[in-house]
Amino acid sequence: MPVVAQSVMIVKDIKQVQMASVLAMYKNEFGSFEKPALSDPFPYAVIRMNLEGNAHAVRAAKERLTLYMGQQTGVEARVTTYSNQILFLVRARRPLIYIDCGDGCEQVLLSNMQKLQSNCLYDCTVRFIPESSEGSADTHSGVVLHPYKLTVTPANAQVIVVANGVKQEWILNEGIANLNLLEGEYQYTITAPDYYDLEGTLTVDAEHRDTTIALLSKYGSLTVEHGDTTVMVEVQRMGAMGMSYPLPLTDMRCVPGSYILSINKPKHLPWTDTVEIKPGDHIFVSPMLVSKRKGKTNAESTNIAAIPDSGKRTVKEKSSKTPSEGTRTLLLAEVGIAKNPEWGVGLRFGQMYNGVGWYLKGRSNFTIMKDVKGQIESFNALPDCLSGKSSEWLMNAGIVFDLFRTWEKKSPRNHLGMYLGAGYGARTRYLETVTDGWKKYMPNSYSGVSVDAGVIGSVYGFTLSAGVNTIGFKYMEVEFGIGWTF
Repeated sequence: MPVVAQSVMIVKDIKQVQMASVLAMYKNEFGSFEKPALSDPFPYAVIRMNLEGNAHAVRAAKERLTLYMGQQTGVEARVTTYSNQILFLVRARRPLIYIDCGDGCEQVLLSNMQKLQSNCLYDCTVRFIPESSEGSADTHSGVVLHPYKLTVTPANAQVIVVANGVKQEWILNEGIANLNLLEGEYQYTITAPDYYDLEGTLTVDAEHRDTTIALLSKYGSLTVEHGDTTVMVEVQRMGAMGMSYPLPLTDMRCVPGSYILSINKPKHLPWTDTVEIKPGDHIFVSPMLVSKRKGKTNAESTNIAAIPDSGKRTVKEKSSKTPSEGTRTLLLAEVGIAKNPEWGVGLRFGQMYNGVGWYLKGRSNFTIMKDVKGQIESFNALPDCLSGKSSEWLMNAGIVFDLFRTWEKKSPRNHLGMYLGAGYGARTRYLETVTDGWKKYMPNSYSGVSVDAGVIGSVYGFTLSAGVNTIGFKYMEVEFGIGWTF
């Protein structure tokens, strides 16, 4: 039978493995070369040569292949204990590297003066064809080998396999391991950071040559999309502190559990939703915000004079002179409540004359923070936190208007109307960090114009009010008041 001459072929060119450290991965093999006293304690690089071919070709490659870098330098160490691999320890510089497969075999250029960095790992893949009879590429000594492709997600997973009592690691290249395996069963354990470990059995034979395995993530992800990028969404896991994020929120990693999502946009109804996130879930939410502005109803286009009153109170014909109600003074205790939950209390004082008047209002939660050290500018820089507090204060002034000031009333202290005011307010969020104590959290702190609006009414002097207040149109509270008109 004709004889095939031995040769070597580069399947994949040499390339640096990103974020890989030689001392971290191969401490046992090359740790003795470390020199801590030097400014560069490990001035070496490792070239990891992955071998393709059957068992006979791989064994022959481990025996014959080496690197040639000229007469003045050479390989510092060579390791062949790993399956389908040869590790070469070389000095970190710009060498001209050839693959040398011994007598009767032409050298092949591997690296043309590429800069090798200290403590870095470089990968390449080669196929060695040893001197043998034609037709013996897939068998050796009567043992049948099968090409086998294993695909694993995520790509940075570690695959440990036990076959015939021998433990070995299958190296993944971009999540794929191309192997030549003996027929049989292989016990595997696959691990990766932030994923659950997986154990099982692979069967290799003529019918099983391709397997895909996906690990289950320990986390889920949440995506919230909305067209208005000025809106903030608050995400609160049950039993934990809520945090606000600008939209769109894309693939935020979430611990499994129930989450409450809420959006407060000025001039729109508050939006809220609850989602359940399980390990490996990819949850997508697209909120629909409803404007508070109402369109015209059918009643607005109807001739009111044509509708029977059916016993309803009607507006008296307006006289040429408005009845005088005199001056009325309002004094109410108020509370403001936010969904966070947060609160503040205060007073409203005002006067009305003939149904039109003014008011002054102040409210605070009386939280004064001390020993605040710096601030957190961005939600992306959020550190580990122990607890959170908020301080709030506002001062407003405005007008109050009795909608039924022209009606005949049983008591001059009866009224039902609206109020509208503006002023200045501030709401500041503080987080207690693990390392630096209390810090101001700027993404959830607001100050600026304070605007409030609502309804106010009195029956024989007993007065109630209800409305909303916003600071800078970014932070909103519902407010209630109770007091007396005299």
